[in-house]
Amino acid sequence: MVDPLPLVRDVLDKQIYDVNDAKVGKVDGIVLLPRKGRPPRVLAIESDIPCALGRVWRPLRRCAERLQEWIAPEIAGPTTIGFEHVVKSGIDVQVGIDAKRTNAFVWDAWLGHIVALIPGGKGRGEKGE
Repeated sequence: MVDPLPLVRDVLDKQIYDVNDAKVGKVDGIVLLPRKGRPPRVLAIESDIPCALGRVWRPLRRCAERLQEWIAPEIAGPTTIGFEHVVKSGIDVQVGIDAKRTNAFVWDAWLGHIVALIPGGKGRGEKGE
């Protein structure tokens, strides 16, 4: 029998790293499949700014989704990683995918360009830059 994984404590808000140890984003949401008479099944984890904002205040999620759809409709929507790709969870969550194939990587690169335009934002929050 597999030991239960406390999702909120061990998965939610953890940093996601891909197979190349590149940051994918944070775990902002967990997709569950309800099952009659049984515990829900974990289908996926999500990394998405609107999902994170929705946890603070639900109307913020829809506003952020609309903004993403307006800015870049081709990459709007959460990065959903099937739970079968979660390799390890601890301080961080390790997944068996390549971050460059996700829209989270595209959003991060786009936001990095925007932050670089802000005075004092050139380092994008990385230490040593």
